[in-house]
Amino acid sequence: MKYLKYLFLLVFSVFSNASESIPLNDLSSLRWENRLIILNKPTDTEHALSLMKNSSEGINDRHIVWFILKESEALTNYSGRLSESFMSNVRQQYQLKNNTVTLIGKDGGIKFQGRTIDVKALFSIIDAMYMRQREVQLKN
Repeated sequence: MKYLKYLFLLVFSVFSNASESIPLNDLSSLRWENRLIILNKPTDTEHALSLMKNSSEGINDRHIVWFILKESEALTNYSGRLSESFMSNVRQQYQLKNNTVTLIGKDGGIKFQGRTIDVKALFSIIDAMYMRQREVQLKN
């Protein structure tokens, strides 16, 4: 019985660590949990990164995961690892053009696409969504 307990703990720890080490290959696993902001090849990456970091309170409150897709690397607030094919998969799935901002809802649908990074405007779009209004009501 004693060994069975240790075996169970070993198996549990292996499986819990295994799921964390699987790199994110596309956005499907984030559906229904997170809203997404994708900035594809912005002209001023440092400015985009600064806007995202300076808006962290609102981003966290609205369950947003953001990705700044540069030419060959991604900057993000996502806590896990990204696969090597992540950027090409996302660009292909959402047909992203250079210097675009894309807001994706929890349902996986595109809610906004534009060329200007206006975090307050994105927050307003999110706050007008039914699902977000329900979240706010349940929080209060």
